[in-house]
Amino acid sequence: MNDQQYRDIQGVLMGRPKKEATEEVVDKDIYFSTGHTLLDLVVGGGEKIGCGMGFPAGTIVRDHGDSGSSKSFKLTECIAANYYHFKDKFNWKYCDPENGNTIDSEKLYGFDMFPPVKKEERPVVTAEDWDYDLNKWLDSLHPEDGDVGIYGLDSLDSLSSCDTEERKEKRRTAYDKDRPFEDGTYGTSQAKFLSQEFFRGLTDKLGKKNSLLYIVSQERDALNAGMYAPKYTVGGGRAVTFYETVRLRSKVKQKEEKSGRVTEVVIEVTAEKVRHPRPFRKCFVTVNFTYGIDSLSDEIDFLYDLRSEKTGELLKKANEIDWDGTIYTRGDLIKFIESEKLRDELKKRVIDKWEAIEDSIKVERASKYGI
Repeated sequence: MNDQQYRDIQGVLMGRPKKEATEEVVDKDIYFSTGHTLLDLVVGGGEKIGCGMGFPAGTIVRDHGDSGSSKSFKLTECIAANYYHFKDKFNWKYCDPENGNTIDSEKLYGFDMFPPVKKEERPVVTAEDWDYDLNKWLDSLHPEDGDVGIYGLDSLDSLSSCDTEERKEKRRTAYDKDRPFEDGTYGTSQAKFLSQEFFRGLTDKLGKKNSLLYIVSQERDALNAGMYAPKYTVGGGRAVTFYETVRLRSKVKQKEEKSGRVTEVVIEVTAEKVRHPRPFRKCFVTVNFTYGIDSLSDEIDFLYDLRSEKTGELLKKANEIDWDGTIYTRGDLIKFIESEKLRDELKKRVIDKWEAIEDSIKVERASKYGI
């Protein structure tokens, strides 16, 4: 969502007529699903308030969290969901500088999400390489022909900078000659490049190309953090925080085991920053290591309040669920919905409940300006 769309939505909520769209305004109907119904509501806001389900085109999203919070799984699920939604009009690039993603995409999603790098492609090692790679990919898209796309970086923390690489060589040369090496830049060159060059104008270009930039970022302990300061920090400097249009924080809440082995994790995902009027919403996202993100199970859990909001633990009442007068266990209800092709009905009930909660917390007061 670009700035004009954001102002339009705010205006509608305050009763002002919407301005006529211009050619530069992103098509608000283009939304990229996360592959998870509840997360689509968290990041998109929902259609009832004039937004949509998922990430609007032109979004820079960053998903950050501690190790093991399935950030890469959420990125791959997002790509897979839109691969099947947009079909041959969908383009993607999964940039993995550290070669850390070992997900079997062909087994989980039915296609190779990580094709080998072509010989003519420039390897992405530094932030400057990333800038070149991303913009070359964006330039290859043709929105006038219906092209849409997602570029994923996994992860920002794996990138170096040209100055850093040059400094490495100087240091090694000095050490080879048994000489001391001193440099006062303290690794600030990457953040400076991102702030002054990389992000400027990027949101607008993403919007014009009907695309999304998805950045995975790691959390690290914030040393010497004050009593009220965040106990974690993320890389990239303040530029990423300023220019990102959606910021997600992922945190492991629960680990599910079978036969003494962890088979899935329950992640709490919080939208710390969004461009719609419903910020700070959150939901549970279940990731099964041999199935992927399990939206269906999470929808049932939300619809029937089956998980503890504090711990994410599955409650005992999951053994007795009333679906249209018939009692099911949670596992049996999942099988029933799949076999009877009731996914659309379940999704409708989940969205209705979500909107009912939003209606119940809405402020009902007289207008300040008499409109």
